Amino acid sequence: MAGREAPRSPAGEPLSDRVKFHALRWVPLLLTALVTYALFPPPAGVLSRVPEVGHHTDRTVVAPFPYQVRKSPEEMAREGEARALAAQPVYRFSPTAYDSALAAAREFFGDLERASAQGPELMRAVAAAQAHLGPEETDYLSDRERRHAMQALVTHFLGETLSRGVADAGVIRGEASRQVSLRRNDAERLVARDSIVTFADLMEQAEAAGIVVEDPVGQRTLRRVVGAFYHPTIVPDPAVTNARREQLRAAVDPIRYGVRAGERVIASGQTVTDDIRAKLVGLHQELERRGSKGFWAPGAVGGLMYNALILSVFWLLILFYRRETYAETREMWFFGALFSLVVLITAATTQILPIRPEMVPIPFAAILVTLLYNGRIGVFAAVTLAVLLDGQWSLRESDILFFGLVGGVAGTIGIRAVRRRRHLYLAVAVVAAAGTLASITVGLLQGWATATIVASVFLGVLMALASAALAMLVMPLAESATRITTDLTLLELSDLGRPLLRRLALEAPGTWAHSLAMANLCESACNIIGANGLLARVGCYYHDVGKLTAPGFFVENQGGGVNPHDTLLPADSARIIRQHVVDGIALAATAGLPPIVQAFIPEHHGTSEISFFLMRAQRSSGNGLPNPADYRYPGPRPQRAETAVAMLADSAEATIRVLPDPTPDTVRDAIELLVQQKVSSGQLDDAPLTLRDLDRVKREFARVMSGTYHKRIGYPHASGGITPEFQTAERQ
Repeated sequence: MAGREAPRSPAGEPLSDRVKFHALRWVPLLLTALVTYALFPPPAGVLSRVPEVGHHTDRTVVAPFPYQVRKSPEEMAREGEARALAAQPVYRFSPTAYDSALAAAREFFGDLERASAQGPELMRAVAAAQAHLGPEETDYLSDRERRHAMQALVTHFLGETLSRGVADAGVIRGEASRQVSLRRNDAERLVARDSIVTFADLMEQAEAAGIVVEDPVGQRTLRRVVGAFYHPTIVPDPAVTNARREQLRAAVDPIRYGVRAGERVIASGQTVTDDIRAKLVGLHQELERRGSKGFWAPGAVGGLMYNALILSVFWLLILFYRRETYAETREMWFFGALFSLVVLITAATTQILPIRPEMVPIPFAAILVTLLYNGRIGVFAAVTLAVLLDGQWSLRESDILFFGLVGGVAGTIGIRAVRRRRHLYLAVAVVAAAGTLASITVGLLQGWATATIVASVFLGVLMALASAALAMLVMPLAESATRITTDLTLLELSDLGRPLLRRLALEAPGTWAHSLAMANLCESACNIIGANGLLARVGCYYHDVGKLTAPGFFVENQGGGVNPHDTLLPADSARIIRQHVVDGIALAATAGLPPIVQAFIPEHHGTSEISFFLMRAQRSSGNGLPNPADYRYPGPRPQRAETAVAMLADSAEATIRVLPDPTPDTVRDAIELLVQQKVSSGQLDDAPLTLRDLDRVKREFARVMSGTYHKRIGYPHASGGITPEFQTAERQ
């Protein structure tokens, strides 16, 4: 910040005036909090009507509190059935079936043995009844040896195959699950459904076993006997299967979604899907259950309080650490307007695009505040806006806090000093680079696709350009509103081709030369003590423009000619000298110079005495003493460090110029003396300069002026003679 006029303090005023003083500065905060709340209200209020699937919403809805979306009974039933069907059916090995099959086979052959003793007719009856054998198969078994061999083969085959497990083909093939859970004793394992042996597989194995029987009738007899006494030893266990499926049905979670507080349910312009509508319905039901009237009163107050408290942090920082800013009502209103503008732009971009943290114009605010004030205030503004926007309901799921902090700090760093056009490009590059790093960082953390990261980087670069352009566009309005003169304006005023400076150079060349020398001296000293060197330079350019009204009455413009003051009374001469201050202010106002620059015209003289003419008046007055007020500049005394340094530089430049022997020691002694005179006369009492600052100023003055007013070596005359100066230098 270049600066402003000195503020007035309310200290010592009545309580009512102090209350009014502070109230006028906190009203913009409350208005900004209201604007933010109006643009980003708790969005549950739009749920008076839940939109249908396929429709678009015109508001962003964010959950104001955690709630749960429950499933409907139909959804519960469907999910339970799906889970139940996903459970593998349970089959078990049946030892009873195994034992029954072997026992029946043995009993059959025992009956055949007893029937064969009573005659072939009884044997045929037993074979046909128990094993469905025909006459040929019965005749085959009528032979004792073949019957015993067949018995051994059948019992061995059944015992071998049934012990491994055989299932009914119709049952196992009708099973929907490709895997089944097979239980055997206390062990249970998953097996493929098609890997379980069925009756058809058993018959194929029986045919293979019948190879040991060479007689075709014997082979047929083997198959029929095996088929007659086969029992499935792997059977379904519906009780266990149903119990497990019932457990799965009962384990269905009745909660469809758990929505966190601050979670975005739907963004503005987004299409309503089944899932989104379910969340909206759940929020609507939860609001009805809680009572929307009871919710909205504290909800509204809470939202306003959040906005106000976040903004209060910035206001308090200004109050305690920038009292001169806080003292100016227009500047506090400027902050309110600026913050409201950022919130408004954010709301507009959010309506156009989904929430894109790269598009939040916090860098714009940081750049503008830094240009008007300094980097610290710019960072404070960026942090305040980032936290304020990140806390709004519809923006809580975004990364505005991270992007805002990175972009805002980058803006303040990049725009710290704008003295040339390329500096603005540098600021854009810094903000763009910071946005790129932020996009890559968030993209890597959240697993963005490469295309998403590239799009985010593009938006960040676009916002960097837009922020700088908007800041330059708004800057003249901001300067006018705050009456702060920025370095950009000072650079314009330092153009030596401006009409007032051209007049000064042409009509008062001595004054102009003095102004240039003083500007260099003052800028260097101000930079040393941390004051605004550019402001000091510009102020020195214009500090004596009042001499344009009568340039010949000032010694630096007389060129060794006649001094008109020799024929004037001391009082008239003093009046003419004093008048150049008044004329300078008038010329500066006509030229549109800002007050901060105009202040150099009266303050560089302060209320000092016009000592030369005062002494002349005292010598010529006889018995009557002159009025000292007629021989004193109108003031005021310097109010800023820059104007105080200008006062010292003006006196130092004039003093050193007339020294007969300006060696470094004499220069330092002269500077020390004039500074002591200004301090002892009270001219620096109102300036914010410390003794340390004065020491540094004196050293810098001595350094610069010792180099400026050094002796030069003389050169031979055209006639070949040696100048006296050259002879002196040679002797030294």
